[in-house]
Amino acid sequence: MAHETGKRTSLEETRNNADESRHASSWNDIGNQMIDKAYRQFYYVGIQLTRRLRKVRRRCYKAAVRTRLQTSLKAQKLWSSWRRKGKLARAEMLQPLRRARHTFSDIRFKMSIARQQGKAAQAKAALQVSGEIARIGGRVFCRVLNYAAPVAAVFVLFATISYFKNMQFALSVEYNGEHIGYIADESVFENAEKIMQGRIIYEDYEEPVDAVPRYSLAVVEEEDLTAAATLANELINASGNEIMEASGLYVDDTFLGAALDQSKLQLLLDGILDEYRTGDPDERVEFVKDVRFQEGLYPITSIVDYDSMADVLTSEVAGEVVYTVEEGDAPTLIAQKQDVPYAELKQLNPNIEEELFVGQKVLISRSEPFLKVKRVVTEVYDEEIPFKTNETVDKNQIKGYTKVTAYGQKGLQEITADVVYIDGMEVERTVLDTRVLKEPVDQEIVTGTAAPLASVASSNSSSSFMWPVDGGYVSCGINGYWGHTGMDIATSRGTAIRAAASGTVVIAKQQGAYGIHVMIDHGNNVQTLYAHCSGLNVKVGDYVNQGDLIAYVGMTGRASGNHCHFEIRINGRYMDPAMYVGNRYPGR
Repeated sequence: MAHETGKRTSLEETRNNADESRHASSWNDIGNQMIDKAYRQFYYVGIQLTRRLRKVRRRCYKAAVRTRLQTSLKAQKLWSSWRRKGKLARAEMLQPLRRARHTFSDIRFKMSIARQQGKAAQAKAALQVSGEIARIGGRVFCRVLNYAAPVAAVFVLFATISYFKNMQFALSVEYNGEHIGYIADESVFENAEKIMQGRIIYEDYEEPVDAVPRYSLAVVEEEDLTAAATLANELINASGNEIMEASGLYVDDTFLGAALDQSKLQLLLDGILDEYRTGDPDERVEFVKDVRFQEGLYPITSIVDYDSMADVLTSEVAGEVVYTVEEGDAPTLIAQKQDVPYAELKQLNPNIEEELFVGQKVLISRSEPFLKVKRVVTEVYDEEIPFKTNETVDKNQIKGYTKVTAYGQKGLQEITADVVYIDGMEVERTVLDTRVLKEPVDQEIVTGTAAPLASVASSNSSSSFMWPVDGGYVSCGINGYWGHTGMDIATSRGTAIRAAASGTVVIAKQQGAYGIHVMIDHGNNVQTLYAHCSGLNVKVGDYVNQGDLIAYVGMTGRASGNHCHFEIRINGRYMDPAMYVGNRYPGR
């Protein structure tokens, strides 16, 4: 029974394997069919595309050949046509010559026959020859005229255009019944009228009866146009007033008057300029305003005599202003009082910062002439070049520590500049060239950034300060009496006083109750003060290290015996020094 069951199982497995083989075979067939179909499809498309490309190539080739042939044929036809026309034109041009040659051959033959027949026949032949020559000459002349006439017409056309091109339309101006010129447009007349009005400075001038201009169109040469200045002369001439040829003096286009003798006024103007000349070959002296003479016709009422003109030219438009110094005045206060820029006040009074006393006269403004004079001179001078300061940070030194490791040196440069002076005062300086004579040397400094005294403000630690005197004892502590703000350390006169901590000297002087005293700033709003000294060993700005000698014990100021009044100030408050340095000398 078991044997039959196993046999049945093996048959089923065999059947299943066969089914799977058939299925696999069928899938393989389907795949092969699809590949074959795709191959056929691509093959067909490729064949068709190749055929189409070949057809297109053949058509393009045929079109190119056809185009080339057609172009070649057209070119040959065009060339043949031009060559044929050229031959015909040449034959037509040479035809009169050929005819003339044949005619002259016939004439020679006829004349030779006539000479043989006698004088009568010769005379008759001569008449016939003359008629023939006249006929040939007339024919040649007409032929030449046919070609020459168009060329001549072109030349005439260009000549006509060139002639009229140099001519232009203009306005002919009639004023007070007289023709006074030709102008390009009405603005020229308006400018001329302004010039004329500018030459009239007195009321005696009489307006013309007909002051309205009349214009008419005209064609003129360009050189026939009248300029505004010339037209102004014509307007004055046509006005009916009595006029004279003179030189008008203008200052910044303002007419001052006309003079019959320009040379005297020119000498006066040159004399004004000569007052500012120094003889420097590089200087240029000229008026600030534009001063010029204009030759022309002027109404006789505008002629001004020399003295009147000289008074105007040498007059002043503003006078000199002076201030008397009062008690309590300072340079800046004077500038504020007089509403004058401080730089201008200092320029007018160069020594005002060094010397100023009550009753002194301070120049507020100079007198201002009618004709200001500008002097421009090229100056060459030496100028120092400031050195740079390079700062190096040292974290091991406290804040406020400064030490110069290499001192700077100023350089030197040569400056070439145009300096402008107006009435003797410098108003402008333009540098033209700079040449370095000596290069500056940078200064090197070391600054500290550490804050060793930061704990002083919030603690009673005494490690940041040292006993400030070489010996001594506390003779009076803080608040030992009313108003006593520090600790008195008594000892003999001349005993060394040393910096209780490193810092910068901010006070070193003798003043008031402290007498000779020193104050050191240690940073972080911490200062120490040493008063009643007999002498100092430092000055303001010095940086001192802790323990450096700064002063000597004494009794200057309000003091009853030799001692050092020692203060510690933190954030502006007076602290008890005993909390930081103790109550007795610890020894050195």
